Amino acid sequence: MLREIETFLAAARYGTFTEAGQRIGLTQSAVSEQIRRLEDYLGYRLFFRTGRSATLNADGQDLIPLADQVVALVAEMRRRDSVSEIRTTLRVGTVASLHSGLIARTMLTFHRVFPKVTLRSTRGEDDLLGQVEREELDLAVVIQPSGDLPGNVLWHPLLTKPFVLIAPLGIEAADWRGAMAGRPLLRYDHSTISGRQIDTFLGRTGTVAADNIWINYLDTMIALVGEGMGVALIPDSDLGPAADRIRVFPLGADTFHRHVGVLARRNGTSREAEAFLALLQDEARREIGTCI
Repeated sequence: MLREIETFLAAARYGTFTEAGQRIGLTQSAVSEQIRRLEDYLGYRLFFRTGRSATLNADGQDLIPLADQVVALVAEMRRRDSVSEIRTTLRVGTVASLHSGLIARTMLTFHRVFPKVTLRSTRGEDDLLGQVEREELDLAVVIQPSGDLPGNVLWHPLLTKPFVLIAPLGIEAADWRGAMAGRPLLRYDHSTISGRQIDTFLGRTGTVAADNIWINYLDTMIALVGEGMGVALIPDSDLGPAADRIRVFPLGADTFHRHVGVLARRNGTSREAEAFLALLQDEARREIGTCI
């Protein structure tokens, strides 16, 4: 959201979207689109719009000092003399069923900016929400929990990915149903959010797997499908070294989705955690079209 925030500040400073665009090298329509994305992300409007004009509203006025703080924080992140004094630990949890590529790239960028910060990454399936609430973790990258969150925990969306069926390359089938028929299904356990999504999908489509092999690690499922062990229902993903041995079947009208985001505390979040979250969101925006 950094670019959208900078565009918002330009629009607030120069009075019109057209003038702001001329100052920062964007068209009026590009400025309008970035402001719309920021409003959608925040969940409220920042400008009164009448015809071709837009005027900052009260919420927009209130956002200016916060937006200035965000831009200043990123500028501070880029100053080596400021980050060199930081000596702390950032604790990030991820669920085991997530592919780690996006997180690894974010950690690499974060380490370059905050070389003095110790990153402690843990993987698991259970109680990451509770660990964030109890301040045992600073952030947790997870599949969106069902139900309400505790009052002191916020949800920051990252990516939404459709599920697909992957099968060994040699399988000849017209669609996912044909590819799945009579073959073992590698799948997430019932206890996981993705496992429950798959249960719902199988029931809704009247599909019965020939056999179930329970695996909660995405990279392991991909590797085993590439070796011909069976088929798997996974979020649309970078298949890595196994890509040339796997065929991907979209689910068409039966598609369901995985929603990935970050759990963070509402209050008391460190600037290191805020910086990691911002970098993670930037990386996710660049990686739209691939899977975490």
